[in-house]
This record gives sequence, structure tokens and C-alpha cells, in this order.
Amino acid sequence: MAVPVSYAAINTPDQFSSRAVVNKGLYNQNYGQGGLADQFSLKKEAGNRPAGSPTVAGASSSDSPPGPQAAAGQPGDVMPPVNPQELDRQAKSAGAEAKNYGHFTLKDLEAQVPRSKEGNFMLEVPEIFYTAGDKEVQSVLNGQSVETIAQVMPEKVNNDAGTRVRIFRLQVQCCAADARPYSIPVEFGKTPPAFKDMGWVKVIGKVTYRQEGNQTVPMVEAVSMVETAEPDSKMIY
Repeated sequence: MAVPVSYAAINTPDQFSSRAVVNKGLYNQNYGQGGLADQFSLKKEAGNRPAGSPTVAGASSSDSPPGPQAAAGQPGDVMPPVNPQELDRQAKSAGAEAKNYGHFTLKDLEAQVPRSKEGNFMLEVPEIFYTAGDKEVQSVLNGQSVETIAQVMPEKVNNDAGTRVRIFRLQVQCCAADARPYSIPVEFGKTPPAFKDMGWVKVIGKVTYRQEGNQTVPMVEAVSMVETAEPDSKMIY
């Protein structure tokens, strides 16, 4: 009994193979969709803003409860509650589109996401992945410099020019058997640097969004991709 158990313990892989990751849906992603949207949403704190915060013009009054709002950086200064319908009316009378007063702003992003010493927002792949389902967050994150550590594989979809790779992180809800890859493409605009399949890399670049097929695809337009040490935890829990 001891011999087969010892053999199995020594020879059983302690990580998924590239084939296993592909079979788990590496290239078949429904960007922005999934049951963990709240967990990885960048709007975690946005709901705690004071009542009366501006909302999208034209939204119902139930979306923006009336009440005073203290101006940012000016405690005690009270702004009147925003009336989205009035904003919409004024914009239309001026011959312009109604202005979008969203809940999520660059200040929210800066308050909730740490930055590297170079000033890049440090995000996990699933956090970027889930922004595909939120236009408000996209409007803030689009064009921002980000940094992420992930595993890398060749890109096999929408990559006729051969200028992309795919980075991913495995997320576990219950146990390793149910691990799911969250992945996004990385665009270089030229031949990507050499990499090891399933290796760990640090990618720095700007977030952008492209419409491909019927999906909004979040991706990183890379400035650099370098090999890096794997994190303490290979999987996200």
C-alpha cells in the first residue's frame, strides 16, 4: 500500500496542464458574464456614496434618492440634489446629448485600486474581465495604464496577424477540480516577445475595449511583458 501511495504522491501533477486549461474554456470566454461579477467588480465602494449622488441623466428618481451631498474635498459644503430629468431637458433644449453623470469615477478607481510605483493600476485579470459588463466602469478604465501578473498562452482567436497572446488566472470556488480560467487578450501590435506556455508574466499596458462578434472584449494594449515569479497562490479564491 505504501509504495503505490508514495508513487502517486510524487508523480501526481500539482498544477493543470495547458490542455486542461484549454478544455476548461480558456478561449471560450463570455466577457463580463458570470456569478462572481460582484466579487470582482471595481464598483465595490461606489454604492456607499452619499444619497443624492448624480446618476445617469434620464434615469428614474428611484435610482437617485433625494438628499444633500457634500462636495468632494469640501466638508460642510452642500450641493443640491441632482434632477436627472431637468439635466436631460436642458441638454435637449441646447441641442446636445444629455450628460452622463455616472456613479463610478476616476476618483473611485484611485481610491479602490492600488498603484505601482510607476503609477499603473494593479488589477487582477478577473477584475479586467468583468469590466466588459459595465459601461460606466469601461468609460473610466479605458486608456488607463494597468499592471497585472498572470499566466500566458498563445492567442488562438481573432489573431490572424499574430500580434496577441492570452493571459489568464485560474479562479477556484470550491476545490481545484472546479477551477475556471478567466482570460483576456493582450495586443502588442507586432510579434509578441517570446514566452513559455503556462509561464508567469507581468504585463504592463493600457486597457482598451473592442467589439468582436457580439461581445465587448476587454484587453490590454501592451507596453511590456516580462517573465516573473509566480505569486504565492497560483489560483484566486
